Amino acid sequence: MAQRIYGLKKFFSHLSWLMVLNLLIKPTYLLLVDAKIQDVLGPEVWGRYFPLVSLGILLNIFLDMGLSSHMTRLLSQEPHEIKGAFIKGWKSKIGLIPLYLIVLMAMGWALGYSSNSLKWLFWIGCNQALLSGVLYARSGLQALGAHVADAWISITDRFLLLVGMGVLLLNFDSFQVEWLLVGTSGALGIALLTGLWRLKKHTRLDLVSRADETKHSTRSILRASWPYALLFLLMMTYHRIDAIMLERWAPNGETQAGWYAMGYRLFEAANMIGFLFATLLLPYFTRMLKAKKDVRPLAITVSRLLWVGGSSVAWVSFMFPDALLSVFYSTHTQAAAPAFSWLMLSFAIFAQGYVFSTLLTARGDIHLLNRLAFAGAAANIVLNGLWLSQATALNAGWGCALISAGTQLLVVGLQMGFVFRFHPGKSWWTIGKTAGLHLILAGTICWAFSRWADANQMTAVASLVSCLLLGLFPGVINQRGLRALLTDKMNTFADS
Repeated sequence: MAQRIYGLKKFFSHLSWLMVLNLLIKPTYLLLVDAKIQDVLGPEVWGRYFPLVSLGILLNIFLDMGLSSHMTRLLSQEPHEIKGAFIKGWKSKIGLIPLYLIVLMAMGWALGYSSNSLKWLFWIGCNQALLSGVLYARSGLQALGAHVADAWISITDRFLLLVGMGVLLLNFDSFQVEWLLVGTSGALGIALLTGLWRLKKHTRLDLVSRADETKHSTRSILRASWPYALLFLLMMTYHRIDAIMLERWAPNGETQAGWYAMGYRLFEAANMIGFLFATLLLPYFTRMLKAKKDVRPLAITVSRLLWVGGSSVAWVSFMFPDALLSVFYSTHTQAAAPAFSWLMLSFAIFAQGYVFSTLLTARGDIHLLNRLAFAGAAANIVLNGLWLSQATALNAGWGCALISAGTQLLVVGLQMGFVFRFHPGKSWWTIGKTAGLHLILAGTICWAFSRWADANQMTAVASLVSCLLLGLFPGVINQRGLRALLTDKMNTFADS
């Protein structure tokens, strides 16, 4: 029994640091400051800026080449490579920055962006380069088990932006995109320097010296990391390209992209929770698989927890979309509501993908993941193209969000099927039990609120809190099993 729950208590103790700090800072910034900036700028200006950010993220493949994910997995198995492969990977990453900026600007020009938009795009590219450096430094800390340091670095840039942009919003009636770009550069620069300092302090690592002798050459590192880069590109294609296609091809595209971005802001904030789990799951799954330990208890526990959160958000977003959006925005909530509902359903599905795609990544099934992601990307592009060719100036965003949810369902469903096949067992059915029971209970709660209360902000928030609390209902999550798995007696995971 102890072997079956290998690492679970250690995982949640590390997750608590990362979760508490990130849930205090990042959603606060996104939902209060970033949403306010978007509200002040209006849907047209933000609708022009948001697709540029998506393009910068989409082309991140040329900046990262999968080095961060590959290094996390490699260092989890071979910690001594922190002074070999890690340094070589770092130097390779620096050399990729010019390539990324050239490709990014060429793509922006090919898509027909104006000179002002191209200036924003170049600045976004520079900020993406800084962010990539932060993530790479964090990958070293994560793989070596320095989770407390990683947790603090993960919120540094958002905390600085929360303070800086918040002060500007309080003191000025208007806002400029350039202020956000400058603030992001400064915040990421400080976060990068802090990450490098912590990494050096933790390992006594000299990032500017020659790497120790290692069997991993620069070419071999890039060759090994390339599949991870391809996976990122494909996943971002069906995750981000809809905003670009919407702004470029839809009637009234900039405004519709702005409405879409209103819902996407909340999707992004909720999505952070799943991303936080995935950040820690990869090294844990990797170590457990290497030690031939059963990964199912950890995967099932996280999957059930994420389902309760995702299902709750999806139900409330469908029942009270306008009211929930109005908590964060003062205008255009009715126009943004249809796309918002489907985006939050997409989150509920995508959150499960964080568990199962991370497990497949830890297994080394990266080529399988790439095939699944390619299917999702192809379906997303084709369906969005067909939809936007006949969409109107009011409904294009709604269709793109619906297509996104369908694409997520296709890809995540296939990921789950392969995990069940590779790690068979009846225990997987408890995920279905949780899903079915919580769907029924949450649906009943939302229906009751909609019938006996006005659809206002308080009703939406109360419905969401009630749905989340349903996780404590017997049978939704196995509380006794969870408590047992978290006791000191059951902890068999060696200290990182």
